[in-house]
Amino acid sequence: MIRPNLRKAIARTMTSLRSCNSGNATMLVAMGMPVLIGSAGLAVDVSQWYMWKRELQFATDQAAIAGAWAMTDSETESTYTTRATQEYTANLDITFDFADDAPVVALANYAGGTANSVTVSATATRTLPFSSFLTGTGVTVAAFSQASFNEGTTFTSCLIAVDEDDSGAITIGGTAVMVASCGMAALSDAEEAITVNGNPEIDAGWILARGGVDPWLFENTDDVILENMEGLFDPFEDLDAPEPASSQTRRTYSCEAQADSTVADVTTRTQVTYTYWVGRNTNSLTSSNTGLPSGYPRTNTDDSNTQYAYPVVNGSVAGSDLPSDHTAYVQIGGSGNAKKYQKTVTTTTVSRANVVVTPGTPAGSVVPGTYEAIHISCDTTFAPGIYIIEDGGLKITGHYEVNGSGVLFVLKDGGWIDFAGGSDITLTGMQVAELIDAGVSADDANDLAGMLVFEDRESEGTSKNKINGNAATVLNGTFYFPVSNIDFMGTASVTSQCLMIAAATINLTGTTNMESFCPAGSSEDDAVATTESTVRLVA
Repeated sequence: MIRPNLRKAIARTMTSLRSCNSGNATMLVAMGMPVLIGSAGLAVDVSQWYMWKRELQFATDQAAIAGAWAMTDSETESTYTTRATQEYTANLDITFDFADDAPVVALANYAGGTANSVTVSATATRTLPFSSFLTGTGVTVAAFSQASFNEGTTFTSCLIAVDEDDSGAITIGGTAVMVASCGMAALSDAEEAITVNGNPEIDAGWILARGGVDPWLFENTDDVILENMEGLFDPFEDLDAPEPASSQTRRTYSCEAQADSTVADVTTRTQVTYTYWVGRNTNSLTSSNTGLPSGYPRTNTDDSNTQYAYPVVNGSVAGSDLPSDHTAYVQIGGSGNAKKYQKTVTTTTVSRANVVVTPGTPAGSVVPGTYEAIHISCDTTFAPGIYIIEDGGLKITGHYEVNGSGVLFVLKDGGWIDFAGGSDITLTGMQVAELIDAGVSADDANDLAGMLVFEDRESEGTSKNKINGNAATVLNGTFYFPVSNIDFMGTASVTSQCLMIAAATINLTGTTNMESFCPAGSSEDDAVATTESTVRLVA
């Protein structure tokens, strides 16, 4: 039983406590402390998640870009996954220990294209003390990147005008038919580098010009047309006209049989010996070196001179001829019985090495060498090799059969070609092995392979070059006229390799009918322009 006084004391104490507020702040702090600590812990964890995410995203971005660049080159496209993974790993630092060892790399379609982008995705998972206390698990951050790529395009062409400023560098006239679909290109920066006169039929595949093209082409063809195109170039501008040893032999074309010809390396040794004599005349001399005038005695000489691939008489063989001597007396002083004479004996020895016999040819057969002109006047066969045409032309007219496999015609000093209709013509350019056999270096042979006609850049430009083909005209190879024009008329076909015409300017006249510049399954592979590859991060 509580006594009355004690009950009153307790009541007073409770009343006093109820009205006291001196400890409220402490209680509020105590009650809010769990929330404060939790917020701080969560903020620390979230900042780390963002840091992981930023690093992981940067790594996948760089990986996608690296993989896309690999895909722009045929030599590296098979390594795009490896390159993307390497770039991904190289950009991990904070997340290196807990991010995926290898990202997921794949090709994907983008903007209507097919397999034209690289995607990279990766995750990083780690347990943090505070968040794991609340969730009971670790946190995973993920990143995804996508980079589109556009491979650089290489353009080839079977018609190339290399003049840099001519208007109408390629001119197509009348009712010409050009449906070879192997491209045409003009390096001219003129406002209308490619001109159309008339109503031709054109299906070139692509039409390229450093300058502009005739508006007719936009309206009347479905070809890809690129005007004001930078980066167009002459694929043969670094090549020089070959001059093999055989070009030192000057020849004349004839429809008559030709005799054998022989060349050799001819060395002429000349030995000069001086002796001195005294007497009334050359019939009564005594040897004497005393009392000689100033400047005597002279020193004996022994000189040699070699002429390579020098024409010699047919039947010549390697070896030396018997020496020949020439003796001469010259009075150098004295008088009467004391006249002083110098006796000069010149001994000449001729020797031959590397004797080469070129067999004579039957009528209408031609062998490599240098010609002023070749005007075909009978059925003619060109032997494999390099033919230099200086100053004149290679003219094929009349109803003749003209054949040549593995031949190259080099035009110098204004040389030209004229292939007229009516003849049956089959000419094929030289291949690497044939060029090497002709004395061309291996590097140059690779560059010149397939060349049929090559105009020396030092030659004078001419407008005489003409090809007026017919159904029996077969031209396998490249015609290159860097300083001259060519008129193409009629038709021509190919059997073993593509026909390519590159000239300063090109005219296709109304009778042109070119439906194929390459054999079935082949294509021209000499590039005239290459566009840059591009890569863009799109996600």
